[in-house]
Amino acid sequence: MIQPANWTLDQSKAVLGALRAIASLHGTAPMSPEETQLIEGVRINILHHPEITDADESVHVKPDDLVAAIQDDEHKERAAQVLALMPYATRPFADAKTYISEKFIEALGENMHRMEDFLGARQKHSQTMEYCALRKMGRDVLGNPDPDAQSKELVKLLNDAQGDPAELARYKSLEGYPAGSLGRAFWDFYTQFDWPLPGDPLWISEDLTVRHDLVHVLCNYDISINGEFCVSGFTAGNSEKFDWMIAMLGFTPPYVSTGAQCTPADFTAAYARGENATRSFVDTWDFWPEMQQQVGDLRNAYQV
Repeated sequence: MIQPANWTLDQSKAVLGALRAIASLHGTAPMSPEETQLIEGVRINILHHPEITDADESVHVKPDDLVAAIQDDEHKERAAQVLALMPYATRPFADAKTYISEKFIEALGENMHRMEDFLGARQKHSQTMEYCALRKMGRDVLGNPDPDAQSKELVKLLNDAQGDPAELARYKSLEGYPAGSLGRAFWDFYTQFDWPLPGDPLWISEDLTVRHDLVHVLCNYDISINGEFCVSGFTAGNSEKFDWMIAMLGFTPPYVSTGAQCTPADFTAAYARGENATRSFVDTWDFWPEMQQQVGDLRNAYQV
């Protein structure tokens, strides 16, 4: 399951208080709208305690207070993962918030060496979310004044991209693949939006983009907010590790964490669809050998 279904009122208050403590630096700084959205999303969609008010969420929760409220291993693990996401609600990421977050995680007994892979995966999937926001802006984000630096982190993803002529040529060759094949469907998916292909110096790394977009193609999910939530849900169910963390990232900006424009039934159906597939398309899938295959045949073969 994505989450334990039985968060007690005391557990929920402690988790929400810890989230607010991270976001506000223990009450010394204002929270951003994105941080407020994330906490609201956790309160409603994860903890299922909408009756808890802001006044119930103490920004002065300390690690020992959190541990006193959460005793069992499953809830400790899930709480740690939620807390690990909190510093990533705003851009640029704040080291002070990461420090507070990790103090809570350590107090819960999560081994930080084991958490290193989790934290690395968090960064990768967070960048994938940024990429999804960036591509909806299209080429318009490039070369335009940005006095408020609202696109700063998105543009940095492009500036970090170096381009690869051989990789670009390989993806251009997909235009000649048979109609209905996975490769041609990927080409069509990009062409309809006039997106630069992987390997283009105006685009982002193959590792951050292609598996995500192949899930769009395989599952026929569009690029609406609900469609992106469905890809997040499928990815979470289909991943062989960090499944819950990936699902939780669906509630972080740039998406609407309170659930606006998201259909929860679609999200959970996508999670089940990913979980029930007979192979993982997420972590280490070598997709090139299957680019010639028909999409319908792949769906049948892997029970997608």
